[in-house]
Amino acid sequence: MLFRFSACRWIALVLLMPLLSGAACSREVESSVDRLKRLATALKEAEASTQPSSSLVPIAGQGLLEVPEGTRFVPAEQTRAFLESLGSSPVSSVMGMIVPQNFYTDPDWMVVINWEEIGFVDENRLKNLSIRHATRSIEEIAAAQNKIRQKTGLPAFHLKNLLLSPRYDTVTHSLEYATDWTIEGVDREGVLFSHYFIGRRGVLSFNFVAIARPLDAIYPIINPINQRFSYLTGHSYSDFDPAHDRRASYAHEIAFPSWQKTGCSLLTAAALYWLKRRRSKKSS
Repeated sequence: MLFRFSACRWIALVLLMPLLSGAACSREVESSVDRLKRLATALKEAEASTQPSSSLVPIAGQGLLEVPEGTRFVPAEQTRAFLESLGSSPVSSVMGMIVPQNFYTDPDWMVVINWEEIGFVDENRLKNLSIRHATRSIEEIAAAQNKIRQKTGLPAFHLKNLLLSPRYDTVTHSLEYATDWTIEGVDREGVLFSHYFIGRRGVLSFNFVAIARPLDAIYPIINPINQRFSYLTGHSYSDFDPAHDRRASYAHEIAFPSWQKTGCSLLTAAALYWLKRRRSKKSS
């Protein structure tokens, strides 16, 4: 069952929040109505394309993911359309998303999958990432994106805490970290938990987004996804060929992928919050 139009209107409220102050011109209002229509269309297409639990789906030609029990997979094209309907710029690195089984009736969280072909990243450059450097880089990216978002009438985001410092696992060749954010106009924080798998030619990431919650409530969701992904033969970290393969320019690029630079993940968190609050009011 798809979102009711009334529910879509509450999602749109997050998108239109800066316009509801009375400062919007007619052209801005018209574009917001168009955005709502795109959102409704994107949701329909996403629901129609979702693949069930236990499906084995290829990711970016790099690896395979077995969709965990209780979740569903939305392909890349429909995921991009959904994110763009929420205000994201087109992002070719998005390869799909994992959502809970009942996402279309009771959205709670989502995991966006990204593939960044930035070249090979030597794990020695990731073992001791500076917390100070990570925080500063995130804040700089957020500040630059907030300037863009203000021009397009979308809410700004501000880093609140680094919930989990970047930590690298030499066995799985993967990095993870988590942050929570304040969202202007919303009285709850959003959380981002990202897990990156280093491959031969780049980095594949699973990016959990939701309204803020403790880490021990996120691991039961993200871990089954991480455990069911594997690189194809010839594409893993150990397949790197120093004589022919390109190396990444900067190790920190993997920790701050273009998908997060759009801010759309946090916009999604805000949308999920407004929708769930609306549904709670209706049921009470």
